Amino acid sequence: MWALASPRSWFSVLTGGGAVGLAVQSFLREPLVAAVAIAGGLAFERFLVAPLWNFLMRFESRPALTLESALLEEARAETDFDAEGHGLISVDLDGQIVQLLGRLGPEERRAGVTVRRGSVVRIEEVDGARNRCVVSFVREGSPRGSS
Repeated sequence: MWALASPRSWFSVLTGGGAVGLAVQSFLREPLVAAVAIAGGLAFERFLVAPLWNFLMRFESRPALTLESALLEEARAETDFDAEGHGLISVDLDGQIVQLLGRLGPEERRAGVTVRRGSVVRIEEVDGARNRCVVSFVREGSPRGSS
């Protein structure tokens, strides 16, 4: 039933109905022309347009992830955070490593939390326009490339 609310469905039913109505008007009387046109429009939508549309939609891609989709995800500290609680972090967004400025939350800065390179942090807030975020410390980790 939801397909009937689609503008695409309405357009294809009306287009198919108009074409069928024009094709049969010369050899059918008026009440039958309308009935055959409606049936033809529904058949046009069901058997021609809908399968073609479904076939084409198989090629659509998944929407790209944005920085905002990394909210509450874990990231890795790429540098030691400075005394003010700022450092470079990296997060995996759909297979792409994105680096951005991470800032410890005010509570953790007041508590004196130290974030070292390789530590795991959680992204608490995201500012996509400025490519930075507020993070919280999760656990120590090992720096990339070292064992």
